Amino acid sequence: MNESERCPVDGLARTFYSDIASGDTTAMAAVSDAAFIARMVDVEAALALAVGDAGLVDTGTASATARLISATAVDGTELAALCEASVAGGNPAIPLARRLKAAATDAGIGVSAVHRGATSQDIIDSALVLCLRDAGDAIIATTDQLTRDLADLARTHRTTPVIGRTLGQQAVPTTFGVIAAGWLRQVAAAAARLRDDLDALPVQYGGAAGNLAATAPSGLSVHAALARRLGLADSPVVWHTDRLPLIHVATALAALAGSVRKVAGDVIVFSATEVGELRESTPGGSSAMPHKANPAAAIAADGYARRTPALAATMLDCMDQRMQRATGAWHAEWQTVRDLAAATAGAVNRTRASIDGITVDTDAMHRNLALTGGAVLAEALGRYVPRGDIDRAVADDTLGELIERAHRDHGFSTDPADHTGHAADIVDAVLDDLKGTPHE
Repeated sequence: MNESERCPVDGLARTFYSDIASGDTTAMAAVSDAAFIARMVDVEAALALAVGDAGLVDTGTASATARLISATAVDGTELAALCEASVAGGNPAIPLARRLKAAATDAGIGVSAVHRGATSQDIIDSALVLCLRDAGDAIIATTDQLTRDLADLARTHRTTPVIGRTLGQQAVPTTFGVIAAGWLRQVAAAAARLRDDLDALPVQYGGAAGNLAATAPSGLSVHAALARRLGLADSPVVWHTDRLPLIHVATALAALAGSVRKVAGDVIVFSATEVGELRESTPGGSSAMPHKANPAAAIAADGYARRTPALAATMLDCMDQRMQRATGAWHAEWQTVRDLAAATAGAVNRTRASIDGITVDTDAMHRNLALTGGAVLAEALGRYVPRGDIDRAVADDTLGELIERAHRDHGFSTDPADHTGHAADIVDAVLDDLKGTPHE
């Protein structure tokens, strides 16, 4: 029997680089196997209280059952045993419910409030949602720290001139503030979307085939009570084969990872030896080259983020959930979406580490603006000199003479800082849009 056969919900600690390098232990813990099972226990306990709320059992029995369930610990060897027992039924909720019913029987409480009217998917989906919400809260908290750092960079370097680069080449002058503001706007928007999608995550409680037959005519009351007790949305009522709630979160996670990957990728370029405009506060070294100062945090962020598109694509593929319960597509989600949350957490955390305390070398920025001998002013020069003359000057390497003539005849500024357009205004607009948010 191989590892995956023994434990269908394979442990993140065995497979994730994020565990040792991302620094986001809160998010990682929230999507671990232990947390997943613990959240199933939480759902079962809340369900016991919910059936009491709906009047299906007396409140004393409901409370006693919930206390018994909440006291159930599944860790260490018990977790391994539960994983192994889940192979027969294809999910861990079956042996867990069996264990809880046995405990309630042994305690003399009875099983009237244990797993009442639920199917395995109800427990697993609700637990998965709670894990994602917990991990998402940690991710959002780190993103808020990152966006505050980005806002500070944008504000501080609102008018700091730097060369803009397009298609890998020097383009025209801009400001580092507007570059940081662009990072900020994208990351903040992605985080806001994730926050909305996390807040909309619903409870799952539909019974065997999604029609609440086992608890009719009180099924809707149980559903509403369970949602209330878990702090989850109560709509849609049943989404066993409608996976949009998870898809919204999955794609939002991937979008956030992509947005911070943009930041990390730029930092990597800015930190290159030949560019030298940025330097992480604690750059990484090399086992062979003592002179190296690698942007290690940005590189790690890039690595985590690169995993997220494929994971999100798998979640999209899992929308093919046929009839009233999927065969395989549902099962594929459990690890995939938790891996996605963990990878996003790593990307966000390492990007925040990269930006926190980063050194902005304005001297290097000034030096790099002069590398083309004034060619970066060609666009601005077009307001005073015909394009044909500029093209010929570039080809003949006489652009400097043309710029000097425009300066003499028309007062054309030769300082790149005077040709950054509305960069500072854009910084102000981005910062103004985010006033009153956690990013400000």
